[in-house]
Amino acid sequence: MKLGILTTFTLALLFLYCGKKELKPVTDAEKPLFETVLQKNQEVIDGLLKTENRAPDTLELEKALDSLASAQGGLSETALELKKALKEVEAPDLEGSLIAYSKFSDLLASTMKGRGLENGRNRFYCPMVKKTWVASGSKIRNPYAPEMRDCGDIVP
Repeated sequence: MKLGILTTFTLALLFLYCGKKELKPVTDAEKPLFETVLQKNQEVIDGLLKTENRAPDTLELEKALDSLASAQGGLSETALELKKALKEVEAPDLEGSLIAYSKFSDLLASTMKGRGLENGRNRFYCPMVKKTWVASGSKIRNPYAPEMRDCGDIVP
């Protein structure tokens, strides 16, 4: 009986240990590159705030992600995932591109928080349009809904 419990416990621990993906550490060279990604993301947000009915312009953000991926450190894989998500922003319709940008923002926010790289940025979410964005500071400026710029919450 005790042997069965011990075996079950050992197998459970082994399963939990093997199922976890170990993250490569973020290198010192990657930190300023990730900061550039965050800055370029802020430029996209600022562009959305200044215009209406326009898809996000993500060209410079894509270039920053390429630089981060080429660093070959702990964020390289994530940079490629972020770029893949960002490519979907090129959807043929405005709503599709905004949904894709929101998905990109979710991944960016998770990376930021999971790696401790927030640097004054927050994840925001608007329940009315059901979209996420990452921006500097704590003031709510919804880039997705011009008629509801103050709609949203900071997501911890």
